Parts: sequence; C-alpha cells; structure tokens
Amino acid sequence: MKSFLAALLAILVSVTARAADMPVKAPAALPPPYNWSGFYLGANVGGAWTSGSLNIPGNNLYGGLTEFIGGVQAGYNFQAGHLLFGVEGDFDGATFGHPVLPTPTLGSVSQNWIGTVAGRVGLVEDRWLFYTKLGGGWVRSNASLNFPGVAWQGSNTSSGWLAGVGIEYGFKANWTLKLEYDYIGLGQWTSPTVPPIPLNRDLQMVKLGANYKFESGLPDTVAPARTAHSAEHSEDEDLAKKSQNPIADLVSVPFQSNTNFNAGPFNRTQEVLNIQPVIPLRINADWNVISRTIMPVISQPSPFFNNNTNGIGDITQQFFFTPTHPGTLIWGVGPVFTVPSASDPILGTGKVLFGPTAVALVTPGHWVIGVLVNNQWSVGGNPLRPPVNAFLAQPFVNYNMAHGWYLTSSPVITANWLAAPGQQWTVPIGGGFGRIFKIGDQPVSANIAGYYNVVRPTGTPSWQLRAELSLLFPER
Repeated sequence: MKSFLAALLAILVSVTARAADMPVKAPAALPPPYNWSGFYLGANVGGAWTSGSLNIPGNNLYGGLTEFIGGVQAGYNFQAGHLLFGVEGDFDGATFGHPVLPTPTLGSVSQNWIGTVAGRVGLVEDRWLFYTKLGGGWVRSNASLNFPGVAWQGSNTSSGWLAGVGIEYGFKANWTLKLEYDYIGLGQWTSPTVPPIPLNRDLQMVKLGANYKFESGLPDTVAPARTAHSAEHSEDEDLAKKSQNPIADLVSVPFQSNTNFNAGPFNRTQEVLNIQPVIPLRINADWNVISRTIMPVISQPSPFFNNNTNGIGDITQQFFFTPTHPGTLIWGVGPVFTVPSASDPILGTGKVLFGPTAVALVTPGHWVIGVLVNNQWSVGGNPLRPPVNAFLAQPFVNYNMAHGWYLTSSPVITANWLAAPGQQWTVPIGGGFGRIFKIGDQPVSANIAGYYNVVRPTGTPSWQLRAELSLLFPER
C-alpha cells in the first residue's frame, strides 16, 4: 500500500505564488477562501479487504475477504485558519460471502456491516483538505466451519482501533468530494471448537465519497472559479468536444452500458453498466486534477453453469494532472488504482491494483482525436487469487457535425500479460454515432456503437453493443 499512499499524498499540491501586481493597476480582488466549517452529510462507495488467514489444521486456504462496501457518513468540521478539527461517523453495508477453499464444505466467512467513529485533523489550502483520522471501528461478521471433527457457525460484532488518511475537495459551494484510506485493527476471532480456529480480521478500506455541507463553503455572491480552456465554437460543438475529452474542465456523469454477446462456454450475454463520474479539481491557475471513477455493475456468465451472477465489480479510480492552458496537444498523466470491491468472487480479481495512466488528444476543426492508456499490477489483496498485470489502451476518434450530431469510435484494447501466448490480447474495431441535446434544462450526450473483437482469447465475447448516456454540468 506504500505506492497507493504516495499517490494519494501527491494529489495535495501546494498553490503556486501569485505574480506581483502591476504598479499601474489596482490589484484584482481575490475570492475568499473556501470555508470548511459546519455540519455535513454524505454517502460513500468503495472496497474493503483483509489479508488474514483462517488457520484450519492442515489447511490454510482462506486468504482473506474482498468486498464491496457502501453507506453514509456524517460529521462536523471546525476550521481555524489552515487547520481543521472535526469528528465523523460512518456506517457501511458490506457484501461478500467467501467460501473457504478448496470447496464450500469447509466453511465460509462473511461480513454484514462496518461502522466507525473518529476524530479528524487536517490541513486546509482553500478548496483542498488533507486530513488524518483516528478513532474506533466495529464490524459484524459471520463464519461457519464444516470439516472432519469440527462443525460450528457463529456471529460476532467486534471492535478495534481505526487510523486513516484522506483528501477532500470542495468542488461546489455546498458539495465536497473525498478519497479515503482506512485501517481497522480488529485482532482475531477464535471459534469455540476443538481445536480452536483463529480468524484474523484486520480490515483495510478505500472509499470514494461525496458530502453535502449545510453551511455554504463560499459566499452567495462568489461564483466558482473557472479555467479558460476551449476556443470559440458553437455552443453544441464546444460542449460535444468537452464531453469527448476525458480531461476536460467539465463535470459529467456517464452511464455506459456494454452488452457483450457469446461469452463463456454457453454463449451467454454479459452486461456491464459502468457508472463513471468525472470531476475536475482545481489545484491553481495553471493545473487541474481530473478525477475519473469507474464503478461497474455486472451480469457475468458462469464458466461452469448456464446462468449469470449479478452484482458490483471492482471499482477503478483515475487521477489526471493536466495543464489548464494546454497548447495544441492536450495531455494528462497520473495514477490509476483498482480496489477489490466485487460483491462476488466471479465479478472481480480479488486484488488491489495500481499503476500509471496517461491521455493525449488534439482537437483540430470538428475532430477530437486521442488515446488513453494505463497498466496496472496487483500490489495486495487475497494472496490465493492469481496475480494481475493488465494493460488498457482506448483510442478515440470523434467527428462533430451540425445540430449536436457526431460520429464516434472508441474501442477498448486490453492485454493480460500473464495469460498464455495467443490468449493475451482483445482488439475490437467498430464505431457509432451520437448527439448532444437537452432534457429540459439538462445537457446530455447520448451515443450508440457496435464493436467486433478481431482478436480475443478463447471463450470471450465476440461482439459488443455499447450505449452511453452522459449528464453534463458545464459552468454557467
């Protein structure tokens, strides 16, 4: 987790010094700094995992839990200059029923909910808050054991200490976005059996959350600062180009449906709905950080039975550091990581993934042309699951036409470097069309496209139908 924490801390960048005022002009009035004080209420989603062991005599095939978590948090902040003091409590439901290998007959371990109460101490730089947490946590767990000589099941609510670190950003007057890592030291839960079986349950969590502040962070007369970005075009085409740019200064919430045909040995349909909020975070006048989250909701065909498993997959978070005044080439680089949040083992890797990501594009005339790439390696998670070394490249080409219409092609090329030769690459080709329009006063972008995998591993889908609806929130 050292690499993840280093990336988390790197996002908090010092604000650059402002240039001296010209002597012939009065200094421009600076907007008041963001006010973090007051009560707030919010929600979060993320992943949690343990790396403990279930020490069954002669069999240690448990490896730990990975699970999707989601819930609510509430708290109060008191700001004194650049210091912040606060208290926060949260409650998350946890969903993962993990069998003890090699077969479920040996038993299972699951968690139902996680609650924490902690004090927060932070450093504030206008809209940015870097904080640490210290407090306590409670976890409700279930376990069952069923192997020769031992048959037992039980439930337990245990408590432990909590330590965490996070970054929060005020992207609207009453709204903040946060990314947080927590560790709960729970110790062991020992079964009352002969022999006794100790279960290590120390828990790690990564959460992405949003908070509503009941007290505005800005005076009513102050509008959020904007960054100059695009040239003068028609309103529809300008908005279309921003929506097609992964690192544009534009808040958007895409809902992307990927329907993959002929998957698995029974030629079933796989459905992946990606919920992908994109939020620009301002560092200073010269730099932004673009936060891009991907939360998949999956219907996955079984490799053994003629049915599907439904649930949440592993959540991916990307951060792109990008200049606010780029030249002809628009670019961004940063970290990408994936937390093991799958609600069922078949829906995720069971691993914590981390790596670099980058995007580059140009926008000549009516075109938006570029590519997004990343590579992730497994750095934690269940030690019994296979390691991961995965590459992704997504070239995109868009041509914008009159009345908000556009043509689009954005195939997702992937490679599993650890797969057998001839089974590593998935390479699709195809494209489609879309349009920018409004539903009432809400700008949206909708498109539909089809792709055929000209190169693919055995048993993976051959065709994909992609449909996307994006809610766009341009500054007014």
